[in-house]
Amino acid sequence: MICREGIYLHVPSTSKMAGMMRFPGINDDKAVTVVFGTLMLILITITVASGIAVMVSAMQKDAMEREEYRIAVSNEDIKIVSIQPTINKNTSQWESAKLTLLNLNTKDSSIKGISFNNVYATNFMVYNSSNFIEKEGSYPVVYNYNRMIKIPAQKTVSICLNFSNITILSREEINTSGWNNTSQNYTIPLNNNIREIYSLSAFPESIVKTQLFNNTRNATLSDFDLDLTEGTITLFGSLAGGALVNNTNYVLNYNLSMEPFMKPVSVKDNQPVQVKIMTSYINTFEKFFTPPVPMTKVNYYTEYRNGTLQPYLILDASGSFDTDGYIVSYKWSVNSTNDSSALSGIIVRSNPTNTSNLTVDLELTDDTGMVSRLSDVSGAIVIK
Repeated sequence: MICREGIYLHVPSTSKMAGMMRFPGINDDKAVTVVFGTLMLILITITVASGIAVMVSAMQKDAMEREEYRIAVSNEDIKIVSIQPTINKNTSQWESAKLTLLNLNTKDSSIKGISFNNVYATNFMVYNSSNFIEKEGSYPVVYNYNRMIKIPAQKTVSICLNFSNITILSREEINTSGWNNTSQNYTIPLNNNIREIYSLSAFPESIVKTQLFNNTRNATLSDFDLDLTEGTITLFGSLAGGALVNNTNYVLNYNLSMEPFMKPVSVKDNQPVQVKIMTSYINTFEKFFTPPVPMTKVNYYTEYRNGTLQPYLILDASGSFDTDGYIVSYKWSVNSTNDSSALSGIIVRSNPTNTSNLTVDLELTDDTGMVSRLSDVSGAIVIK
């Protein structure tokens, strides 16, 4: 018994106190379960919150990317500047055309497709800064929907459209010095396989023709087998019916032909044309090109020159016009005049040496490169 200020306290023994003194959360199983459950709930809450935050962040990123894409699509602006045809003088048909595009945007654009008079181009090339066809080594670079043309921001690109097949020639020497037994087949790798430059996957519609020959004879297909996919050539030995020899080298010629359009396109120099451009953003830009209209007057005069009365002509094209732009070049042709460079301008004077059976023609070029001739539109002027 312990007495303090008249209060009596009963103190249990040490062993009994040890059993009585239990603190919640330490030795109480129910308390431990409650604390653990609370911690797990907090952890689950944090995990869910983190997952929601990641999901929200991903959604925000997707939304930002979609907005950036939408802005890129809406801001893309390609101007079709001009089309300059190369015309066959004998047929008046277009042989090729130089199509110039301008990227007005501050970001690069890529050309995925070109349509000419509603016919899609399958293969086309590009002019470099020196106005020559772009090349890789000795090979022209050919573009199509598999290999798109990039137009740098605020720059121009000039594209070459061909109206006949694009033909690429190449060759390589086949060395037979390692062919010791000509009765057996001999397989060697190709060093200049044209399909490594123009793969079948990128140019599926192209056709490769080959020819193997030496100085004395051409090899037939029964003499060799060519595997352009594997990049090998197999020379057939005599046991396989081959007739090639190993004391001379052979030359393998490649002739690769690529179709320029999905179907043949024929355009005369006095026809209007429609060009459509489709970019990698699936934006489409188009323009109609119409040739200028030649209107000509020819006045016949005479004057005294060198003491004699001699004729001269005044050729007047001031009535000519262009519906979608303006005329930049007037070139005249008088069949008895050799100096064609002097016959350039809206109104010119011609001093023909012969005044009978004269034929006068006029060629106009407008600001977009379209060309027309009087002889193709209404017929040349004939002076009897």
